[in-house]
Amino acid sequence: MFLNSVPEECILQALLLSIAPATAGGIWSKILTILFAILFFGFIIALHEFGHFSTAKLFGVKVNEYAIGMGPALLKRKKGETQYSLRLLPIGGYVSLEGEDEVSEDPRAFGNQKAWKRFIVIAAGATLNIILGLVLIGLMLGITGTFLADLSDTVIETSHEGYPELREKAGFIRKVISEEEAKFNNTIDQGLVILGEMTDALQAAGSKVLAGPDAFKLYDTYGFPLDLTKEILAERGDTVDEEGFAACMKEQRERARNARKKTNYMGADVTVYQSIDPSIHTTFVGYDNTETESQILVLTTEEELVDALTDGQNGTIITAETPFYATSGGQHADTGLITLGEGNVFEVKDTVKLQGDKIGHIGVVKEGMFKMGDVVKLSIDTEKRAAAAKNHSATHLLQKALREVLGSHVEQAGSEVDRDRLRFDFTHFSAMTPEELKKVEDLVNEKIREGLAVNTAVMSLEDAKKTGAMALFGEKYGDEVRVVKMGDFSTELCGGTHVRNTEQIQCFKILSEASVSAGVRRIEALTAGGLMDYYAGVETELKSAAAAAKTTPDALENRILQMQAELKALSQENEKLKSEAARSKMGDAGSEAVEVGAFKVLAKAVPGVDMNELRGLGDQLKDKLGDCVVVLASEKDGRVNLIAMATEAAQKAGAHSGNIIKGIAGLVGGGGGGKPGMAQAGGKNPAGIQDALDKALELIKGQLQ
Repeated sequence: MFLNSVPEECILQALLLSIAPATAGGIWSKILTILFAILFFGFIIALHEFGHFSTAKLFGVKVNEYAIGMGPALLKRKKGETQYSLRLLPIGGYVSLEGEDEVSEDPRAFGNQKAWKRFIVIAAGATLNIILGLVLIGLMLGITGTFLADLSDTVIETSHEGYPELREKAGFIRKVISEEEAKFNNTIDQGLVILGEMTDALQAAGSKVLAGPDAFKLYDTYGFPLDLTKEILAERGDTVDEEGFAACMKEQRERARNARKKTNYMGADVTVYQSIDPSIHTTFVGYDNTETESQILVLTTEEELVDALTDGQNGTIITAETPFYATSGGQHADTGLITLGEGNVFEVKDTVKLQGDKIGHIGVVKEGMFKMGDVVKLSIDTEKRAAAAKNHSATHLLQKALREVLGSHVEQAGSEVDRDRLRFDFTHFSAMTPEELKKVEDLVNEKIREGLAVNTAVMSLEDAKKTGAMALFGEKYGDEVRVVKMGDFSTELCGGTHVRNTEQIQCFKILSEASVSAGVRRIEALTAGGLMDYYAGVETELKSAAAAAKTTPDALENRILQMQAELKALSQENEKLKSEAARSKMGDAGSEAVEVGAFKVLAKAVPGVDMNELRGLGDQLKDKLGDCVVVLASEKDGRVNLIAMATEAAQKAGAHSGNIIKGIAGLVGGGGGGKPGMAQAGGKNPAGIQDALDKALELIKGQLQ
């Protein structure tokens, strides 16, 4: 799984990132943590790039006395009667090596607690979370802005002799680190805004403890770590209700656990299928056949094993052989019919894999009866199978094209294939550009036109690897595997159904490319009949749009431009009329201004004016009054609009529009603010408008004096 040239002690050195004695050197411990973690993170990325394992999966190797692998314990070592254990902890978590179970989740505790030696262990399955932890440590060291990518250059340069993969993949490592650090910094910025609002509410309520649900909302919705929330609150002398946070976390885990409970096709606990004789199994013959005859071995209803299914009953039929493909590897199941002579029809609505190499045909008896031991005819929906095969084969071409255009780091991270479309998830750390999408699409269509022969062969896993066949990391393969080869372009391990020649796919079109999660992108695409149906729908919509615009499809673009110009002219005319109407509502507002020192001050209500119109009126009044402060309020559709403006001279004398709005917005049931020269707010209490204007006049007088 790892490169053979990497010594075992180097792997251990990368895993055991830093050892900090119990001294006062906590800051240096954190700095060492960052340096060594970058080394290991780059090492993981480099190995992933060379195809030695997927970052989505933990690894297992033996290193001297150490065993690193799956499970809650990442590393164990026995020494005399003491068992040392390091476990997968939350980011920033540390565990003692004294055989006790005490855990600190506070990164600041690193190197500062007496009588402990601390390790940080980073597993391949958590590589993206490493960035989060390192940025947190950087924040606690007082580092602002991005820094990990620059630091990685130094680490790579000084460590490449022990880990040559680091230098070879330096560009990709830097790109991943930069993008993930930027994403986390955005999370921090967003979280700080939300946390600021929460702390303001705490202060207003006279409390010093942030509620657990609020802290959990920051963590769950905005990705804001609890440790950072605690750190920021501690600087203010506040704390977090950690018990409440833990309760919310427990509740979420329970919901997730309940959602993952296994159910059968009718939603009941999986008990019916578990009652089937384990010696029964089904042979799939659907690679070369679309129909076959076979004996019924098992019949079930929704609740129990039965000897017969009759007209109208839902159930499952299991036969000795079947051409029906069960949902697997992202490809949707076959549907079709099971028949017995004349007048006995079972409609197969789904096909599933069951334990013990059994394939279940789930559906309903449309007419007649089926009994144990009957020899029936199984016929798949050939049109659906052919469409799904085209889409499945297209995913193989797509994966290879993505690796050609984007790089060898691209790996399949999931797929879904049915008769209508295909969806392909893959590892990549940024959105694809329009140029990259076009290159991929063109390359796939080129291979379709070339008419590559699609050949399959069953061979040992070892022989399959020698052919260069790509395997899905995380998939379990038996001793023998099926290799699907498309010319000299694509070779993959795959148990799905495919076309005989790529020209049968006919055409390929990417509809969308988007992010699924950190480091994973998703492409949705169409082929053959699905694409033709799509274009037919687009054509129908185009004709409908042209008819609505009273033109023809070929002249629609010019008609839209013409209509946009007309709308713009009408909008300008409308704004002009609204401005004139607003001015007429103001009357001779200048005469209502009062003098405060050398400045004129106007606080006035104007009915039925929106915020844009209110700003326009404010600008006009400033021009008319000269050095002044203007506050306007308006009720429209049950809402309140407030605006305050101050000329430059008034600002120098102490006027501040933002503070005025803050002081009066609450009186109309709203909030807002802004700069000294202009500020605005909305509200939902029109009854408070006059009180707000009176308060504004009072505040302005206080500012100008």
